[in-house]
Amino acid sequence: MFDLSDHKIPDRKFFARKTITVASALLGSFVVHDSPEGRAGGIIVESEAYVEYDDPGCHAWRGETKRNRAMFGPPGHAYVYFTYGNHWMFNIVTEKEGTGCAVLIRALEPVEGLELMRKRRPKAKTDEDLTNGPGKLASALGIGKELYRADLLSSPLKIYIPEKRFISKYIKKYGGIVRTTRIGLGENAGAILPYRFYLANHPCVSVRAKGRSVCGN
Repeated sequence: MFDLSDHKIPDRKFFARKTITVASALLGSFVVHDSPEGRAGGIIVESEAYVEYDDPGCHAWRGETKRNRAMFGPPGHAYVYFTYGNHWMFNIVTEKEGTGCAVLIRALEPVEGLELMRKRRPKAKTDEDLTNGPGKLASALGIGKELYRADLLSSPLKIYIPEKRFISKYIKKYGGIVRTTRIGLGENAGAILPYRFYLANHPCVSVRAKGRSVCGN
């Protein structure tokens, strides 16, 4: 079992901050799902910020709908949606209630429940391939529609934040944080926004940027 002695569940204020801040701060944190099948979890190594007020790539850009309603709810809840006909995507709601903002979790380092993850993702060729993309990690952790609006402070799906010294050491180990543009937005104007964060040299990152610059830890 992953050692959580130096970790804690954050308070609501952690998620109520600016989405960009939360997206970066989540790197090195542990996400775990205690499902009926068992526990599976990993360390966040890549994230993307989505904000309604300046971001055409955000689901909330055109206002509240039945699909994106969770984004306008309290921070620290899950916004889970289905995309491309076969993938669930796990997002964390941020900023104040009534503002449509969230962080997409794009990649994890798988650290607990690997046997269960392999069962859920039998086509994965390596352990890194279990969770090196947003659809992959949702599948590996067993995240689906039943976790829409789940409270990440009290539900079976939780986020644990390690002590600062743990995060600093972990980020340094993988070469610092890269800030760059997001993935999969095509010609959308939101594609040019530098709202993606990842650990520079981590093997579980989904896509590395060309000409990347490390913004420190």
